[in-house]
Amino acid sequence: MLRTRSRMMRRAALLAAVVSLGTLSTSPAPALEGEDAASGAHSFTAKVNVSDLRSCSGTLINNQWLITAASCFVDHPSQATSLPAGAPQHKSTVTIGRTNLTTTAGQVREITHLVPRQDRDLVLAKLSAPVYGLSFLHPSTSAPSSGESLKGAGYGRTKYTWVPNLLRTASFTAGEVQSTTLGIDGTPVCMGDSGAPVFREVNGRPELAAVITASWQGGCLGVEETRTGARASRVDDIRSWITETTASTLNHWNLQTIAKTSTGIYHAMRNSNGDWSGFGNVQNVAGSIQDVAYAEHAAIGGKNYVFAVGGDGHVYEANRRPTGGWEAFRDLTAELGDKPGLTKVAVSSTGSGLALIGLADGRVYHAVQDADEKWSKWGDVSAKLGFLGNATNVTVAYTTGGRTHVGVTADNKAYHGIRYGDGSWGTAWGGVHTLPTGLSSINGMAFASFGGDIQVVLTSANGQKKHATRYFDASWSAFGDLGDELGTEPTVSVDATAVDGELQAAVVTNDGKIKHTLRHANGKWDATEQVVGYPGTPEAVALTGSAG
Repeated sequence: MLRTRSRMMRRAALLAAVVSLGTLSTSPAPALEGEDAASGAHSFTAKVNVSDLRSCSGTLINNQWLITAASCFVDHPSQATSLPAGAPQHKSTVTIGRTNLTTTAGQVREITHLVPRQDRDLVLAKLSAPVYGLSFLHPSTSAPSSGESLKGAGYGRTKYTWVPNLLRTASFTAGEVQSTTLGIDGTPVCMGDSGAPVFREVNGRPELAAVITASWQGGCLGVEETRTGARASRVDDIRSWITETTASTLNHWNLQTIAKTSTGIYHAMRNSNGDWSGFGNVQNVAGSIQDVAYAEHAAIGGKNYVFAVGGDGHVYEANRRPTGGWEAFRDLTAELGDKPGLTKVAVSSTGSGLALIGLADGRVYHAVQDADEKWSKWGDVSAKLGFLGNATNVTVAYTTGGRTHVGVTADNKAYHGIRYGDGSWGTAWGGVHTLPTGLSSINGMAFASFGGDIQVVLTSANGQKKHATRYFDASWSAFGDLGDELGTEPTVSVDATAVDGELQAAVVTNDGKIKHTLRHANGKWDATEQVVGYPGTPEAVALTGSAG
C-alpha cells in the first residue's frame, strides 16, 4: 500500500512554507535516476500553484484546459473525489511551457473553473484565457499494460532540492493496471509531482496515459522511505468525458484529412478539441482504384468530396455523407473529358459546387461542378494565362466575389492566377516567387480562402516554410517563417484550408511524417503536431473543413 495521505499532507505543509517564502535560491539537481528536461521540451507540462499552500504539476490538453490531480485543490487528499465543481477555493495559477522557472518563457494563467472526476483523483482546470504556441498532450486511445515503459515530467522535489527551478523528466515501468488507476515505478515521484503527466510515445508523438496522484516518495529529499512506487489516474477510458467537458470553450468544427500513402488513401478527422479519429481506408468503403497517384478533397455543407487520380490518368470522385456513409468512386472521364498525363488535382468548394484544377503534361486545366453535381468539361487554363514548363503542383481557393485563385509551382517558382466571377481569366500568371518570400526556391504552395483574401503557405526543398496573406486588393502581407509551426524538415507535400476563420496547414516530410498546425483568428499559432495512425508511408496530405 502507498504511504498514508496524512504523511503526504504534513510534507505538503512543509513544502508550502518553503514556496511561500518566494526568496529561496537553490541549485537545481535531478532526482534519483531522473534528468533535467532540455530547454523548451515537454511544453505541455505546467507548474500549478494553489495560493501559497501547495504546488503541483499538470498537463495542457488544449488551448484553454489543463488536467491534473483533484487532490491539489482540497484541504486533505482523502477529499479528492469530493472536490466540488466551480471556481477553486484558493487563487490558483499555472505556468505552462517554462522549462526553467527562473526565465520568462511560456505563459502564465489563472485557473477559473474546476471540473472534477468523481471516480478518481483527477480534475480538469479551465484557464482564464487561451494559451498559444505550446504543445498539447492528448489522452491515449489505449490502456497501459503491465510492464510497459512510460515517461513523465514534473516540477516536484528532487533528491537534493526542496523547490527545484527546472522541469525534470522521468522513466517509469507500468505495474498493476486497475479500472481507474495505474501503478508505476522507477524514477522517484516527490512532493510537487502530483498531477504530472505519465505518457507513452507513439511513432514519436507523446500521448497522455495517466496523471500522477500518490507516491511512496523513496529517493526524495527529507524522506527515509526507499520504495519508489507511485499511483496514477488513468485517462484513456475517459476521452469522451474530457472532450465533452472542455467543449464549452471551443468552436465546433471538424478538420477532414486525406492522406495518400504508399498503401492507399486514408481519411481521418481532427475536432476543435485537438483530438484525431483513426485513419480509415477510403478504398475499403468507396471502391478500389488501381495505382492511385494522388488524392484531394473538399467539403460542401458537411459532405466531403474525395478525388483520386488513378494510374490510368482518370479522375475518380467519391463522397462521404455528413452521417458518415460513403458513396462509391465514379470515373469522371466521360463528364470532364480525357486528359492523358494527368497527375495532380486540386479542388475547392464554391459554396454550392466545386472548382477542380488538374495538371496534365505541364498544362493546367479547370472544371466546375454545379449544385446538381454536374460537371463542365475541362477548360485549358494554360491557354489563358500561359504555359509553365515543368509544373509539378497545383492549389486552388475560392473567395467572395466568385474569384477562383489558382496556384502552380514550376521550375522551383510559384505562380498565381485568377478566374473572375463572370468566368473570365486574368491576362497572365503572377509570380509569387518575385515577392520577398525569403525563399530561393519553392517546391510547394497551398491556398486557403478567408472571405475575399487568401492565405498562402510556401515550402522549399531545404525545409523552409513561409506564410503570407494576399488581400482582395491584390496587396500582400509580409511573409512570416513557419519553422516553429511546421518544422524545418524538407517536405514533399503541403496543403492548407480555412475552418471557421482559422487556418489549418499540414505538410508531409521527406522522412515520412505528417505535421500539422493551426493559426487562430487572432493570428496566434499552435505548436507543431505530428499526426499518427495512418498505414504506410505518407506521400501527400489534403485538408478541408466541415461543421462539427
